[in-house]
Amino acid sequence: MNKKLIKTAILSVSLLTVMAGAAISPALGDIALAFPNSNETTIKLILTLPSVMIIPFIFVSSYLTRQFSKKSILLVGMVFYLIGGLGGGLVPTIELLLLFRAILGIGVGLMMPLSTSLVADFFDGQERTTTMGQVSAVNNLGGVVLFLLSGVLAAISWRIAFSVYALVVVSMIIVWLFLPKQQPIDQGGQVKLEPLPKRVYFTGVAMFFILLVFFALPSNMALFMQQEGIGNSQNAGMVISAGTAAGFVAGLILARTKRFFQHFFYTGMLLLMAVGFLIIAFAPNAIIIGCGVGLMGFGFGSLMPIVFDHVTHLVPRVQVVQAMAVVTSMLFLGQFLSPIILDSIGVLVGDGSIRFTYFLLAGSLFLVSIGFFLHASIRRRAIIGSSQHVKDR
Repeated sequence: MNKKLIKTAILSVSLLTVMAGAAISPALGDIALAFPNSNETTIKLILTLPSVMIIPFIFVSSYLTRQFSKKSILLVGMVFYLIGGLGGGLVPTIELLLLFRAILGIGVGLMMPLSTSLVADFFDGQERTTTMGQVSAVNNLGGVVLFLLSGVLAAISWRIAFSVYALVVVSMIIVWLFLPKQQPIDQGGQVKLEPLPKRVYFTGVAMFFILLVFFALPSNMALFMQQEGIGNSQNAGMVISAGTAAGFVAGLILARTKRFFQHFFYTGMLLLMAVGFLIIAFAPNAIIIGCGVGLMGFGFGSLMPIVFDHVTHLVPRVQVVQAMAVVTSMLFLGQFLSPIILDSIGVLVGDGSIRFTYFLLAGSLFLVSIGFFLHASIRRRAIIGSSQHVKDR
């Protein structure tokens, strides 16, 4: 069993999943012009509707692993991904476009929990944490590639932007050739799974809020830059790519970042995201926006793999897919509800501008980071006090 080839297969899947719905966000402004009778929230559904289908099909994927190999489920998911992704660029109406986005969501839902659970299947200890960081890095690399390609292609035509989803064909070939075909978890119906610990659900809630906040970037950036007269769809693609590029770097140096911040890791990353939103809210041009998005991407790209790695240590290996299904479903629920909740808050306070949304999120993240700082400080003192007590004895 060649672990390098297995890792290549796992990472090729990671290229496609987390930001699949947002991949065509640079084209959103042009799509809005192509369908002038559709309101802004409907246009944003193009990005977030896949999340609605992803959520139930994550649990379908988890259930199917009891009867079918993960490799087979992945390949079926990739077929849905290809059809739903490319189909969006061929439709004459917004309704059909949303239908193909839902099909894309089915594919991502089948793939998503497997891409992370496979890491726990083949890797242990520090190698598992390092591989989780690499998965996050490749997730963000995929985002860079998809966003840049989408932005360039959207400058030609918004329809051509959907061709970025053809990259799944490369991943299909790699998975087919290099990923071993494992036995289903429960071939004979003999495995009885214990209820998941409450900490898994608490982690899922945290993931919901992280994505609720972060997804305000891809779902709003093209519209924000268009409204503010800062740039076009190609500029939006480059700006969003700054965040995913920073996330790629964050994944590669994750172990060092965690060692540097130690108990204050979560505080530091949330603070980076808060500063990023504040810079974007004040930014007068695309370069400054890119700097803010970069800080956001680094914080987000550092948090995600640590949360996923944490989940793999909360449950036995046989339940990792089930636990991942819970956490990733909350991830995509956060993606879906992000524009709905944030737009509703804007309506309630009488300021529906995207700039206000970014100010609001910056303030909220500052408050949450203070809470994490206080918690980490108390925990650190308790650990120091405990070790001092042991020494005195």
